[in-house]
Amino acid sequence: MTTHRFPIGFWNYSSIEQDMVNHDAAACVKDWSDAGMTLTMSPRYGSSPTDVKRMRAILDAAAEADIRVILCHSETSWHSLTRKGEEVYRRDFAKAVEELGHHPAVFGFHAGDEPLRNQLADAYKAHRIQKEMAPHLQPFLNLMGMDPGNAPTIGFASWARYLDDFVATAERPLLAYDCYCHMKDDAESEAVGFYGWEGHFDNLWTFWQAAQRHELDYWPTLLSTGHYNYRCPTEDDLRWQLNTSVASGAKGLMWFFFYLREPHENYRLPPIDEHWQRTETFTWLSRVCRTFLKGHAPILAESKLVKSCHVGKAWGHWPKFDGTGLVAEASSSAGTALIISQFKHASGADYLAVVNNSPRQSTQAKLVVRGNQPNLHRVGWAGRETPLVNSAGGGAEHGADYIKTFFWLAPGQMELFRLGERQIIQFGDT
Repeated sequence: MTTHRFPIGFWNYSSIEQDMVNHDAAACVKDWSDAGMTLTMSPRYGSSPTDVKRMRAILDAAAEADIRVILCHSETSWHSLTRKGEEVYRRDFAKAVEELGHHPAVFGFHAGDEPLRNQLADAYKAHRIQKEMAPHLQPFLNLMGMDPGNAPTIGFASWARYLDDFVATAERPLLAYDCYCHMKDDAESEAVGFYGWEGHFDNLWTFWQAAQRHELDYWPTLLSTGHYNYRCPTEDDLRWQLNTSVASGAKGLMWFFFYLREPHENYRLPPIDEHWQRTETFTWLSRVCRTFLKGHAPILAESKLVKSCHVGKAWGHWPKFDGTGLVAEASSSAGTALIISQFKHASGADYLAVVNNSPRQSTQAKLVVRGNQPNLHRVGWAGRETPLVNSAGGGAEHGADYIKTFFWLAPGQMELFRLGERQIIQFGDT
């Protein structure tokens, strides 16, 4: 592997025997690649010679496909530390690293999922041990998503303190969590208070704030499989989940989940179903992820969110657009809410992202951007840039101190623009 693409992956609960149908590692990884995955979880495996040989074949195929892998070894989660003690955990982890931990496709080892209050000490210790013994790898420890009702389960009065404690104890972690409340069955889930859209955006805000404080990345897990009272996502839902997260500063994404394996409660329509066949969700997820990877991901992978605001209704603690700063006007012809985010690229360039904050309705967005003879360059397919010019159709209108532009957005769609060099105003500046 020679490149590190924007991380997109999925939760994998299958065993290596299930993933490798007919022991075909290439076919296994082809499903990942075709779905637009770039950094994902391996199937569960152990240290038997057969398991290691099969996993090495998967890693070889993943390297060829430019996919990095979080290894889900049976003895590397904090549960093994709790069950067997530190001495045995260190021995088992050292063996797992020796077997496959230096393969170029490996991102790190899975250290566990959603530790509760009485499990935090061992979860954090497992993370520290992994960082100590394999400093070239990044442990993956998924935290509880923010939920006011779950405060007793983590033992902290606020999620900010919970995240700060994790960072202080676990040593340069990745801030990962899951949240699906935005995908309630109710067609108007945005009206369900915290357990609807409010929870989605409040989690994005809380984890972004922690990432800002500690100069870390955060990755949300989004929903790709209907279950419980969460609906089966459509292609528009998948696009909306991805782009609202990225516009809120997420630097990687995971999907819950990919393989159903066998019927379970009311779980339904994952990307690969209980018959081990690709579903319509696979097609939709593939198109959404691969379109993002070919369009905006190369820029956003190297960019940092500076500021973001919501036009119309503001969710979570994200500020509401007020017309000060860089963007003077912003509106949606259909009345849908918008998200406007400003990014700073590693090169120093400034980018402006606009997302239609509706998973159901298309709209035409209008922006008026301030500046000194400003211009906007639309980032399109394969990263090609198109400068906005005056047009009879109203695509752009230039003035000495502004540029006005109109563009259509599908549900959840993002448009990304590079700002002209003279545009240095930030949101909130006057």
